[in-house]
Amino acid sequence: MDHNVVRVVQGAAQETSELLKQHFDHYFYTGSGVVGRLVAKAAAEHLAGVTLELGGKCPAIVHADVGDLTPTAARIMWAKLTNAGQTCVAVDYVLVHRSVKDRLVDLLKEAAVGLYGENPAKRQDYGRIVNDRNYKRLKGLLDNTEGTTISVTQDDFDENDRFFPPVIVDGVLESDSLLSEELFGPILPIVTYDTLDEAIQIVNSRDQPLALYVFAASASAQHVLKQTRSGGACVNDTMFHLASHGSPFGGVGPSGVGNYTGQYSFDTFSHHRHVLLRPLWFPTPGIDTIRGAPFLGPENEWKLKLGRPMVYPAVRPLRDSFFGRLFTFFPLWRLLAILPGFIVALFTAKPLIRRRK
Repeated sequence: MDHNVVRVVQGAAQETSELLKQHFDHYFYTGSGVVGRLVAKAAAEHLAGVTLELGGKCPAIVHADVGDLTPTAARIMWAKLTNAGQTCVAVDYVLVHRSVKDRLVDLLKEAAVGLYGENPAKRQDYGRIVNDRNYKRLKGLLDNTEGTTISVTQDDFDENDRFFPPVIVDGVLESDSLLSEELFGPILPIVTYDTLDEAIQIVNSRDQPLALYVFAASASAQHVLKQTRSGGACVNDTMFHLASHGSPFGGVGPSGVGNYTGQYSFDTFSHHRHVLLRPLWFPTPGIDTIRGAPFLGPENEWKLKLGRPMVYPAVRPLRDSFFGRLFTFFPLWRLLAILPGFIVALFTAKPLIRRRK
């Protein structure tokens, strides 16, 4: 494509820092919150727009009244292990009701094996950790957990290959190392709760996530959605809200600013410019004086009488009724309100500037 339209610059921190010094109309970034703040600061220097898609710790809540735990486990593990957990909307941790926890853990293990077998290290479709730094970060978080580590497959860790096997960690507390930051890897912490409000409290005690997943009956799911905030959400599924290109995708608060996909992407990179086109011959010079001073004196009383109902009708039914809203849409009430005064002013108002002969 034309380099004036699309240009790709490959590099890392140095190249990105140089790019951020350039003046663009809009900056779009997807990645960590640390770098997102740097991008936002750079955009602020140019008073430019910014869209940030930052991720975060996306929870999956599994309540006691969930309809079927088998597809629940399969959908959670699919979202956890896609690209070895290195997606911004991966399930970061599971909040599960105590009454169904043990059964869910068993099904999660079965789901992982069903996806990638007992030896995912030999599978080409099981990803590797992106670099050595993140591999060591994940291993350190796992080594420091106080939960119970459950091996899901037969393969062991391979740092040279950056292979990180699927791992479930049961009995994770809120203070655990695995809940200290976004994991971005194939580790699935399990947090147990006793009441749905307890699960909601745990979610709300943390930064708003980019995605929230709820597996529960309709009433319970709606309760969670009403009491929490997130960039997006799924009920009884994971990640598939991204498949709708007619809906906006983005975070809220620490998980992002703005949204995109489909028409929303076009709007994000566009300026909605409002242009008013009108002739000079209308309104007449006398009526045109309604826009400004003088307002005082009996000769100018018509401005207030004509201008006020034109902007906001004094008759409440014209504002609050169904017909009032209908007239506002078609601005018919404006014509009805000002037509008598307009006719009088048309013949009596004096222009602000008199034409020279």
